[in-house]
Amino acid sequence: MTKLTIFWGERSDSTFYWYVDKPQEITSKAIPLLEEHEILKADLACLADIAMHSQVELVLPFNDVHFNQVELPNKAQRHLRKAVPFLLEEQLAESVDDVFIAVGERNKSGQTPVRAIELEYMNEIDAAFKEAEISLKKISIDLDNVDLNAEAATVVLIGEQVLFVDQENSRWGCNKLDFPWLIQKHLINDDEEDLPVAIPLNVVAKEALDFQLFEQSLPAGRFAANEVLIDSAYQYLAETKEESINLLQGDFEPKVENSPLRRLITKAAVIFAIVFTANLLYQGSMVFTLSAQAENLDSHKEVLWKQIFPRRKMPKNANRQIRSRIKALSGGKGDDAFLVMLESVTEKITDLSKLYPTNISYDASRNELRLDLIGNEYETLNAYRDTLTQAGFQVDMNSATERGEGYSSRFIVKK
Repeated sequence: MTKLTIFWGERSDSTFYWYVDKPQEITSKAIPLLEEHEILKADLACLADIAMHSQVELVLPFNDVHFNQVELPNKAQRHLRKAVPFLLEEQLAESVDDVFIAVGERNKSGQTPVRAIELEYMNEIDAAFKEAEISLKKISIDLDNVDLNAEAATVVLIGEQVLFVDQENSRWGCNKLDFPWLIQKHLINDDEEDLPVAIPLNVVAKEALDFQLFEQSLPAGRFAANEVLIDSAYQYLAETKEESINLLQGDFEPKVENSPLRRLITKAAVIFAIVFTANLLYQGSMVFTLSAQAENLDSHKEVLWKQIFPRRKMPKNANRQIRSRIKALSGGKGDDAFLVMLESVTEKITDLSKLYPTNISYDASRNELRLDLIGNEYETLNAYRDTLTQAGFQVDMNSATERGEGYSSRFIVKK
């Protein structure tokens, strides 16, 4: 789906910047795109049509957000997160009742990242987007959207600001003029004996001149700066693959996503999909089984035809001819009686996968039908003998012998 990213700027700014990752999908729906990408916050509603067909993410600057991380025990983190505001109380200028705190997932170092923003400001943002009829999917911080590189530190130059992320995922931002002494302080906090002579540093900038000026401000001999030129810092941050913290938590979480009805519908849809898939698999297996049984029946039919009519080639309409012939010979004698008896005896075999004949012969002088049968179980042969007896036949059943995974026996059937 198309992603609409809105860079809100600082709280005091009157304008914001917007970016769509797939503009062709928007224009294909006959929705015009604005010519200007920087527009007034008062005109936010003009993006409503684009937002209706997009996932909207709002990006706030790090200057308006308090960055921190806390250590929480492994157990019952869901309940312990309620204590996070009080853990940050001494580090916040405002009262904990006047700030909104979003909590991220525990990182590899065992720390839980947190982001704090004035509650009044969050309410202002929420009211502005509701008035513009734009539903937000996510609110993130520009500094959190800088991709982590395990092999080099990363600096993003965006206007007069610098976003810094090192290999250990330590994140901070500042003004360009403050970066030289802040990076020195950052290096002092690390063990200088473990630091390489030239620390690899990727500098993401729009112009080569910006990179050159920034490189000149770096501490001499401490960094190996690598130039990474981009079309737009906003585009770079909008297309990030970094899993940033979503500030839409608690009271600001989208109600649609938190709706019990939606969860119920989702569960019902999942159950329906599972049942439907299982039914398709079952029907497919039944089709395969029936096809195999049909091939088996055709094979037995051909064997029986050759035994009954050894000099005639089996036609395509053999079933109809056999039924017609048996009906015409019903009640006959001699060879005709054989067909009558054969029909009466074989129609009692209802499932060829459990019981099937391997050889059939007929003694006209004794009026005896001899069948060599294989059953999947010994009880199947006994059940078939009892069925013939109940139908009025005299049945002599030879002792069954084990054959493969079944049992074989000869039946001598008289009327």
